[in-house]
Amino acid sequence: MAEKIVVQQDEWKKEANRFKYATELEAGNILFFPETPFDFPPEEKIFLLQQRQASSKGRKNIAYKPQLDKITNHDSKDPETAQKMLDVLRNYSQRATHFLSEILSPYARGWKHDYASFRPFQEQGRKLRLRARNDLLHVDAFPTRPLHGARILRFFTNINPTEGRRWITSRPFGELAASFGGERGVPFPSSVGYSLKERLERKMKEFVAKTGVKIPLRSPYDVFMLKMHHFLKENEDFQKNCPKDHWEFPPNSCWAVFTDLVSHAALSGQYALEQTFIVPQNVLLFPEKSPVSILERLSGKNMVNIEFLSKMLASRG
Repeated sequence: MAEKIVVQQDEWKKEANRFKYATELEAGNILFFPETPFDFPPEEKIFLLQQRQASSKGRKNIAYKPQLDKITNHDSKDPETAQKMLDVLRNYSQRATHFLSEILSPYARGWKHDYASFRPFQEQGRKLRLRARNDLLHVDAFPTRPLHGARILRFFTNINPTEGRRWITSRPFGELAASFGGERGVPFPSSVGYSLKERLERKMKEFVAKTGVKIPLRSPYDVFMLKMHHFLKENEDFQKNCPKDHWEFPPNSCWAVFTDLVSHAALSGQYALEQTFIVPQNVLLFPEKSPVSILERLSGKNMVNIEFLSKMLASRG
């Protein structure tokens, strides 16, 4: 089960702690910052708190895509407001990235920036389709952005001035995969092959993707992680009876966690920001603790194609 590792102000600047926090994250723990550890101008927070998104069953957050420098899922039809939202989310993404590049310097040389997001909706009582619900325990997987064994690191900031963000966590991925993998629930996929047929299929998918058609090029690892994500959310017995730890992240606090390793759910809270990083195996301190390594040991199969992983990381720049 996860532990909360409290990072006091400026403690992370000590040379002795340079690898401490990455070690804690890879052990399946949560880094907790009682106060936002970088500058966040009050006027930017006020702007975000004033935004009113139209409710949508399919919409979870406003996303900032740093590689394209654009936002999606923002309702405003006012160009000035839209530009302000872009500026604020860009600023948050850059500040969070700069800070984490220092505190998690082992990762910064190889990680790739994924989306930042603003989550303006109240999590408690949201009406979403089951697989999209944040209040059900799960491990993260991206249905449209396969990772080929790379890790999902997420950094959250609660800007709600009065309400904490309430989470629960449960058993780590290794225990879940051992309990529910294979014939017990989520089938172990076939290993990655290098036959002529498979190479031709991959080339065809790559060609189709280049035409603009969105087609996810999933590895066996991605297939398993997506199925595990769905299985956990759909498993009523697990949701009800699994061991749970309860956490509350107060206003202005931040926390970081590998969400592909730590099963988690957001029970309540409104107005949070988040920055995601994709962390490849070759910059981890303990790659043997990563979900893909755990899965390969359990299944006895190769779950990723290194060629695909290299291309995926290169494409994200």
